[in-house]
Amino acid sequence: MKVWLNDSLVDSTSVDFAIDNWPEGFGVFETIKTVDGTAYALNRHMRRALDAGARVGVTIPSEDRVRTAIDSLLAEVGHPIGRLRLLFKEDRTFIATHDAYKEINHNLKLCTHSVRIDVSGVPSKTFPYTSRLEILNAAKAQGCDEAVVINSNNEVCEGAVSNLLFYTEGTWVTPPIVQGVLPGVMRALIVENLPVKVRKIETNDLSHVQAAIVISSLKIAAPVESIDGRTMPDLHVSQLFAQQIREMAVRTSVG
Repeated sequence: MKVWLNDSLVDSTSVDFAIDNWPEGFGVFETIKTVDGTAYALNRHMRRALDAGARVGVTIPSEDRVRTAIDSLLAEVGHPIGRLRLLFKEDRTFIATHDAYKEINHNLKLCTHSVRIDVSGVPSKTFPYTSRLEILNAAKAQGCDEAVVINSNNEVCEGAVSNLLFYTEGTWVTPPIVQGVLPGVMRALIVENLPVKVRKIETNDLSHVQAAIVISSLKIAAPVESIDGRTMPDLHVSQLFAQQIREMAVRTSVG
């Protein structure tokens, strides 16, 4: 399989990858959905990478260099639906990979997971990504598809690898960044374009949630069947709203 390394396509065996194409060392990354060779919301992902790089001291290559890499990689490694991953290492190594992505076509089960999260600043999307994948694996070990991460203040923040939307008292809400929420690209698009309010959500509030949706750049929007075994009473509401989100994502993020 071909991957992009710095300024050219190379065989993946030329790159020191760990499991699932994660490189050794520290850096900033972006995961982007592709459909028929088109990357979703690329401009927003690039802006977020630049912001994260500035916060953690990682240099992000120029936009034309990144776009050249993406065009070359997608032309060489094509998938009808793909997962494009851009990796910017602390030592200025730039890697891009493109793998096939399988769409989620079932309603998700969530499990709550308490963890200490630094809420003093805006979280950055960095690797190693081990801590997040460990949360996800813990949820899967309980028979769930994703986690509902609870911070040290007993506030709901996000999923292990996703953002979350909750439907309560007739309103869709999502937790604020200050609760330790990664500023997700899909989250931003939804808040800007659809009737979703940003509001503090405490652990006890979960018992009043009537519906929920898991959102991310890859999943786009996946309805939630249950949280900690409690079936969502208004599953149909999340299914209808998830469809609106998917339609909005195509309308606003392609290009």
